[in-house]
Amino acid sequence: MSKKDYLMRSLMFVPGHNEKFILNAACSDADVILLDVEDSVMPATNKQLARDNIKRHIEEKTFSGSDVFVRINEFSSGHLLQDIMQLSIEGITGFLLSKANSVEDIVLLDKLLALIEIERGIPLGEFKIIPILETAESIINSNEIAQASKRIIAIGFGSEDYVSDLDGLRDFDTNTSIFAPRAWVAMVARANNLIPIDAAYIKVHDLEGLQKHINVGRTLGYAGMWVLNPKQNKFVNESYAPSEEEVSEAYEILRLYDEAIKLNKGIAIINGKFIGPPLVVKAKHILDKVKLIESKINSK
Repeated sequence: MSKKDYLMRSLMFVPGHNEKFILNAACSDADVILLDVEDSVMPATNKQLARDNIKRHIEEKTFSGSDVFVRINEFSSGHLLQDIMQLSIEGITGFLLSKANSVEDIVLLDKLLALIEIERGIPLGEFKIIPILETAESIINSNEIAQASKRIIAIGFGSEDYVSDLDGLRDFDTNTSIFAPRAWVAMVARANNLIPIDAAYIKVHDLEGLQKHINVGRTLGYAGMWVLNPKQNKFVNESYAPSEEEVSEAYEILRLYDEAIKLNKGIAIINGKFIGPPLVVKAKHILDKVKLIESKINSK
């Protein structure tokens, strides 16, 4: 699959050791299930339980119809090697690397996955990588990180860890503390033809605040966001899907543009706007996303 074939509006975190949450996630409408063996799996004695649980559910095909990624522990934790050794199995799309601070982190993970693939007779490059940029260092190195491996299909922003690392103040009203890195991560992702994933909205019961968060994310160019609670999925999926008006206009833009080309006009206008290559590209992106959404619905 190429990057454009992945639908990533809602990417929902699920603690790998929590059976109830896993079964709820399997029934959810999240585009991507993120099985966690990192922050939400504590104490550390639960990490092996989480790995065993994830492996069993993958083998039982609990998550049919959804891409499944595993959020692995960071290198310094001492748990990462067991995470990927045990969970590099059929049914796992790839891995999220938290606190991906440098090119070296990505290159090392890439090489470890390659060794596993070669040893197990798995096609090279099968397992994908999504780095989460959530420290000041990772933001500074973001463009190099985005180019560090062909396995990378998306990069995401982690707001809360970023603010903590910066020793800043998290301001939900203005979002001043995260605006610059948030905009930058989306820009870096698009510049490298990757899917940009926005930060989670941690106030899981504040749906009005969630909608405002999503609106800003879409404005900045994000394609989706991390989700912490199943109730957020509906709002995220609907907001990151093209509206009926956008779809209708996209079809009309392509029709008028094709007509102008055939008549050798060179110029077409819709709603007072000249239809040039940028509008045509945007229209095609909208219709490609519609096809992905329809494909997901039909696969359920």
